[in-house]
Amino acid sequence: MSSTRKIIVVTNAFLFSSGIESLALELSGLLVEHVYTGSEKKLSQKIIGAKPEFVIIDPEAIKDSLIPLLRELNEDPEIITIGLVNSSTSDNIISRFSNTLNTTGNKFQLIEELQRIVGKEVAKSDNEQLISKRETEILKYLVMGYTNQDVADKLFLSIHTVMTHRKKINRKLGIKTVSGLTVYALMNNIVDIREVERSI
Repeated sequence: MSSTRKIIVVTNAFLFSSGIESLALELSGLLVEHVYTGSEKKLSQKIIGAKPEFVIIDPEAIKDSLIPLLRELNEDPEIITIGLVNSSTSDNIISRFSNTLNTTGNKFQLIEELQRIVGKEVAKSDNEQLISKRETEILKYLVMGYTNQDVADKLFLSIHTVMTHRKKINRKLGIKTVSGLTVYALMNNIVDIREVERSI
């Protein structure tokens, strides 16, 4: 993994893009590589092709194409989506992002929140986790009793993508059974015993 971690920003608000670039400078190893306004053709292809670790999106900049864009970005397990939200942002929109930044926060709150998001991802890679963030999410739902289709619906993925991730999880961990995956998830604090018991 390179020492510099790339961020792509999608917003048509100059203050947002400038503010995010300023926040990134406060945290070592982060670089805002590109800012898109949201009106570009084939935006998802441009973003995925740039291979950023993080994509920060202002939902107001791409109201009509937000859901399709997030669906495509969420297909890539290496991209973490961060939504710029405020008190008027609907829960439906907020739930579609991996993480959020509240635009009404002050500089120190925003730095702390971005550090928490970035730090969480760094910790995972530093610990050389066997499975990716997306695979961890999928594993959690699987051991809680969700079907492949349920997981696909919950994470806005295709069922084919979920099944591909599931095969990778089985291969990486060397575990074929749901009971074996459940033990792994419990031992690695991916799920709580109460969550598993509720699903039985």
